[in-house]
Parts: sequence; structure tokens; C-alpha cells
Amino acid sequence: MMNRNMDHFGTFIAVVSGVTVLYLFHSVFTSHTSFKTHTVFDSQRHLPGSVYLMTRYIYESFRKKRGIMRKNKDANDELVFTLINCRYDAVSLRRFCSVSGYGWDYPDSVFRDVPLCYPEFLFNRLLTMIVCSERFRLSPLGLLSVHERLSLSDAVDELKRGTFSLQARVLEYRTVSAGVEVDLALTVSRDQQTVWSSTLTLLSPKNTYRPDAQPDLEITHDPVSERYISLAVPWSTGVRSTWVFGDLCPLPVFVWLGFTCPTTHRLWMFSRCMAEMEKHKGVEVVRAPLTVSVCYKQPVSLPRKVTIRVSENTSETLSTASFSLEDHRTRTLYLSGLIKRQTDDGE
Repeated sequence: MMNRNMDHFGTFIAVVSGVTVLYLFHSVFTSHTSFKTHTVFDSQRHLPGSVYLMTRYIYESFRKKRGIMRKNKDANDELVFTLINCRYDAVSLRRFCSVSGYGWDYPDSVFRDVPLCYPEFLFNRLLTMIVCSERFRLSPLGLLSVHERLSLSDAVDELKRGTFSLQARVLEYRTVSAGVEVDLALTVSRDQQTVWSSTLTLLSPKNTYRPDAQPDLEITHDPVSERYISLAVPWSTGVRSTWVFGDLCPLPVFVWLGFTCPTTHRLWMFSRCMAEMEKHKGVEVVRAPLTVSVCYKQPVSLPRKVTIRVSENTSETLSTASFSLEDHRTRTLYLSGLIKRQTDDGE
């Protein structure tokens, strides 16, 4: 009787293993076919899967060398991916807010605005597809965010009103002293009108990233309106941010195993500053139309205690707000940013 049960159990394991292998093969094959033949994807249908993109990430990391730009056979080959028929998802928004400083219960009413950085959170899959493409001329391994310029032409809440589209596009490569930089254009559109856009600059460093190689953003904190917010950032923040923001870099695996020091996600630093700005200066400071310039100096190694500084300066025609994230003890700068917004008198 025991031998019969063992035979049945062995048969069950074999069937489950076979089905799993077939499912993974079908998923990878479907993802590969879709990734190779499409540039426009429907959010309601199949997108390239995480397993497939992770495999491509590793493959492209071995195939390309950091800090070196590969030659492109076709100079006019444009690398762009578009995601259409996107819809507002309250669960997705709540996941983002739970780790970025807005609270797990945000939004708690229909009167609260969608956070300024939330649209960038929606680009995680498209950005991964861009850097994992064989047409991307840099290695995906070790890419660092160094600068970002965000423009908001209409309220982010407009995305709740119906379907919208996301588009990620490679704009330009350029060689710098620290390696090679690439500009990526991220655009959120609704009814063929741009609601939110950002130009994100990534650096593929030659060797070790040198923060002093990146230009500083000229910001000045107004001592009258300046406020300091001290935060304790535990190591778990890095793991939670990686999980929520969907970073496919294999590095978090080694972080979880304790082989390397965890760091915060770029989007966590930016969105946490925006959350504190809203709490202490009011939501008007991040209302459309506006532009935000951000300089990323270096990631925050965890655990760490940091200080966020925010200030505001309003004139007759222009309202500006400055923010920065720095080490609480050493004052090492991690991020600096400037918000510019036209006042009603200047419109």
C-alpha cells in the first residue's frame, strides 16, 4: 500500500513539474514573440512577463559593457514602447502611497489628489523593456539616475476620468567624463493631450560612480519658510521599495540574502520629498501647471537617518519651492530639486 501511494505521489509530482515547465515555456515564448514584434501594447492583454524580462536583463548585462555605447547598425532605428488603454487602479495607487510617504490608506477620500510622482510608477514595466531591448545601446547593469525634469500640464486626477496611454522613448545618447548618459522621454497622454511628462537621464558609469562628476542643481532654501523633517529609514524600506516599484535588477536578491548593503529606490527619494512638501506647504505647491527639476547625487545606503528640507518662495508671477534630501549627521546630499509654478497673476 505504501509503495502504491509513493508511486501515485511520484506521478503527481511529475505531472505538476511537466505542466509548470510547459507553462513557463509558453509564457517565455509568448513574451519573446510579443517583445520582438510589437512596439504598442494593450494594457488589457499580454505584456512581456517578469521572468522573460529578468532573463533578458541578465543576457544584455553580459552582452554589453558598462560605460561603453554600442554601435547601432541603423542610425534611424527609434526605440520606443507605448502602452494603450491604461486605466486608473486604486489598488496600484495604494501600493505606491504605502511606501512613498502618503500612507497605506491614501487616498482616504475623493477630494485628495493623485500624487505627482504616481504616473512615473506606472512606467516600471516600459522602462524595463527599454533597457532590456537589444536595440538599447547601453548595458542595463549599473544604470544610475542622475537628473530628471518633470512637467505637469494638467491635474494628475484627469487620469481617473477614462483610458490613457503611456509612452517611453529613447531621445539621445552622449558621452561624458563618467561614462555614457541617455535621455528617456516618458509621456502620459489622455485624449491625445499630454497630461504628464518627464525627461529622465540615466548614466552608465565606466567604473565607480562618482557623485562629484554630476553637476549640482542650483537651489536656495528660503530661511523664513524652510522646514526640516527628520526620518529614520530602516533597511526594510529598500526591500519594500524594490518590491512595490518592480525593479527587475538581480541586485535585490543579494540584498535580501544579506550580501550587500540595501539602498533606497530613486523614485522613493523623489516621492517622499513630494509627500513632505504637500504635508508642510500644502497641495497647491504641486498643482498644475508646473515643472520640477531633480538632481540625483547618490542612493541612500540603509539603515540611515535622513533630513528632508523644504522651502517656498512666491513672487507676483512665479512660485518656486526647493527640496533636498541629505544625511542627518554628515549632511551628505542625496537629492536636490526645484519646483517652478506660474502664479495666477502671471498666467
